[in-house]
Amino acid sequence: MRVFCAGLGRFAAVVLVPAAPAPCAQAYGPAAEATGQGAPPVGTPSTPAIPDELAAAAARAVSGNPAMRAARLANRAAALDVRSARWLRAPSVSVNAFGFEGGTAVVRGDNLTANLVVDQPIWQGGRITGAIERARAAERQSEALTDETGQDVALRVSDLYYELVRATRRIRALDRGLGEHTALIGSIERRVLQDVSPRVDLELARSRVDQLRDQQTNAQAQGAAALEQLRVLLDDPQYGPAAAPGYDPAVHHPSDVGALDAATRCSPTRRRLQADALVARADARLARAQLLPRLSAQFSSNEVTGERVGVAFSAATNGGLAQLDAERSAQLRREAAEVRIGAADIDIRSALAGDFAENRAARDRVASSRAAATSARAVTDSYQRQFVVGRRSWLDVLNAALEVAQAEVAAGDAEVAAMASAARIELRTCRWQPQPPVSRP
Repeated sequence: MRVFCAGLGRFAAVVLVPAAPAPCAQAYGPAAEATGQGAPPVGTPSTPAIPDELAAAAARAVSGNPAMRAARLANRAAALDVRSARWLRAPSVSVNAFGFEGGTAVVRGDNLTANLVVDQPIWQGGRITGAIERARAAERQSEALTDETGQDVALRVSDLYYELVRATRRIRALDRGLGEHTALIGSIERRVLQDVSPRVDLELARSRVDQLRDQQTNAQAQGAAALEQLRVLLDDPQYGPAAAPGYDPAVHHPSDVGALDAATRCSPTRRRLQADALVARADARLARAQLLPRLSAQFSSNEVTGERVGVAFSAATNGGLAQLDAERSAQLRREAAEVRIGAADIDIRSALAGDFAENRAARDRVASSRAAATSARAVTDSYQRQFVVGRRSWLDVLNAALEVAQAEVAAGDAEVAAMASAARIELRTCRWQPQPPVSRP
């Protein structure tokens, strides 16, 4: 628990009065290469709903995540595969050397001979074009997977960050509640010593304090878990947020106009599935091309025929008509990928609708919880005065004081829910991107 408190001290101290966010000191892992001109700086939020500190933390996590490093290496490999496929248009050269004894009179006496063949493809039945198309589709697939991985990491960082904010706000609200209950204990202790109130009233007040402390301990445990997971994602065991974000109803309730179209258009998962369909289409084309003949220009040179230039025609089957089944298999894989795109659209709509529903509900909860806290505080003050003159019971006073603490906790939770759901909406609609995307629609 001390580790959590030490890492959270500065964060908790400013939870009610937001301070200027401090940038992270160091980035871990290789940074992604920027694609396109005019891209925003890495980690810079494009929307005021995202705190600078969260944006910087998400950018660090995305940059240094091992899965992202692996994805970038896969992108480089896929780009080389495209270059390799394009080289299939170039001529191929083969040289065969022979050492032998005997033979006809033409070559008798020569123990060594060589055969040179230069083959330039003219028409390959779609094999070369299919190979290039498949390599390009695989490249798009790799790029979309990179963006998908980055978005998943950013979502994890955002959820953990706001879980830490929620825990900190709960701790501060419960601290205030404990302070008020401690003052009530002091008041009732004096009345018990003067035999004005029964001792059971003091025990009741102490039990309420224990209840609040138990809730505070749970909040500290949740905050500690969120902080440690953030440190793991950032690969920084000393990481601790320096400032807490403040709730602003003007920026933390984004509009849903055009949000679904934006989320569908920029979804990296959907792009990856589209690339899967393109790969399957290229596989079908390649399988069909294997049944077609080949035509190429050839130059050959050897001791028997000398130097010759001509056109070569070749046709062959591999495994009978297995390529027909291979083509059908690729077509079915393409259809399956297209169906998965529809399933991904459902997931996108469902996730975005859930975030907007939570965001709208949080706005209503903030208003009602703040009103409840204000009313409960006024009731508590009134009940304390009425208790002194014997018009209210001690239980009434404690219940009102507990309602104040719980209402403040609920208001803080609602504000954090609004900020967290707004961050997820900004990520899903690509209004906030921790790093420039590498895939394209």
